[in-house]
Amino acid sequence: MNIETLIYAAIGWLAGVFINHAADTLPRQVGLGMVPSCPYCDTPRPPAAWSAVVGYLSGRRICLGCGAQLPIRSVVVELITPVIFVWLLWRYGPSVHLGLLSLYSAILILVTVTDLEHRIIPHAVMVPAILLAIIGAFFNEDMSFRRALLGGAVGFFCLYGMFLLAQPISALMGRLSGREVSEVPFGFGDVTLGTFVGLITGLPGVFFALLIGILSAGLAAFLLLFVRSVVQRRYTPFAAIPYGPFLALGGFIVMVYGPEILAWYIG
Repeated sequence: MNIETLIYAAIGWLAGVFINHAADTLPRQVGLGMVPSCPYCDTPRPPAAWSAVVGYLSGRRICLGCGAQLPIRSVVVELITPVIFVWLLWRYGPSVHLGLLSLYSAILILVTVTDLEHRIIPHAVMVPAILLAIIGAFFNEDMSFRRALLGGAVGFFCLYGMFLLAQPISALMGRLSGREVSEVPFGFGDVTLGTFVGLITGLPGVFFALLIGILSAGLAAFLLLFVRSVVQRRYTPFAAIPYGPFLALGGFIVMVYGPEILAWYIG
């Protein structure tokens, strides 16, 4: 492993630390400039526990205020982010394009975590991300600026249409089942995420990204239904699942493998 790989792995680890900090603070609507603290009792963490990996290795994984352990999610994020960064480095080599894809990947990881844990895709993340993707489209080696903008428009209108339909469909399902359905499967955060995914995958890549997101979400919903109804025997009808992680998955796959997928489809 050369020094270039080690440096970029360290950058990926630092990105993972920042992703965890943002995932802990943004849903609570507090500033990113605050000292990392326990998400349960707000007790500031010692510097050795600002990184979950360092915290576990140094024995500082227990909150001094409430005794809660550092989340395993934080460890996973700090380990998987440098792996993704190094893999992108090996695939693309040092370039502006590599930097953009690394930033896009960090954004997708962050919104995946916040949507899974809090059912939130923060506008404080997605608005700057969309602006970054528009600027980054000028430097995209896989597609033109026009294709990126068209992909963003398609992503916006497709997800906005689903957003408009989500509320009346949920209300209809509630009336048919005779119970109140409080959860709506799509929020406006999904619309902004769809726009971002469209910008980074372009046209026609955005269609493949949305298809992967829909299919993977359907598979996850089926597995959840099976586990809750057959294994746990406590199925709750019309339980919504967060859609953002699956949309992020589709966006990442097509962002990286879009040209190959398109060539396979045409061929």
